[in-house]
Amino acid sequence: MKNKVLWRMTATVMAALVAFEASVVTARASDVGQAIEVPAEVQEISEELGSRYNICPELIQAVCFKESSFRPDAVNGDCVGIMQVSERWHKGRMERLGVTGLTDIRENMSVGVDYLAELFAEYEDAGAALMKYSGNSRLSNLVDGTGDLSDYADEVLALSAELERRNGK
Repeated sequence: MKNKVLWRMTATVMAALVAFEASVVTARASDVGQAIEVPAEVQEISEELGSRYNICPELIQAVCFKESSFRPDAVNGDCVGIMQVSERWHKGRMERLGVTGLTDIRENMSVGVDYLAELFAEYEDAGAALMKYSGNSRLSNLVDGTGDLSDYADEVLALSAELERRNGK
């Protein structure tokens, strides 16, 4: 009898946790614009680069949306373009990739995704890679187990999950 009660309690708690997590993901996705429309050019480039670098295209799209709302002319300080790339920090990468214009969607995404691939190789965790991509200074706390994901990483991951669901993944 005790085992049946314990099993039912465990099942109830697990169901509640699954429902809670689903509501959190939905809320986070709606915070960043659940009904966003990914431009066709961004979809095409993210699929191409995602295949080349083994990165989920929807994650690339989520970063583009979070960084610039898909605006290739977005500027924030010295960060430019759809993935908010800084020439100051990525000059060598730009030269290696043959990139000359950061307001060009394909060129900007090439640099941004190349950098993301480097970060995934270094951290082996999407949340940590996204925190580093956004320049979050709390990354060391996450890596050593004393901190949590940043709001930026949470929002990008939630949006990526929403885009994947929309694409039937």
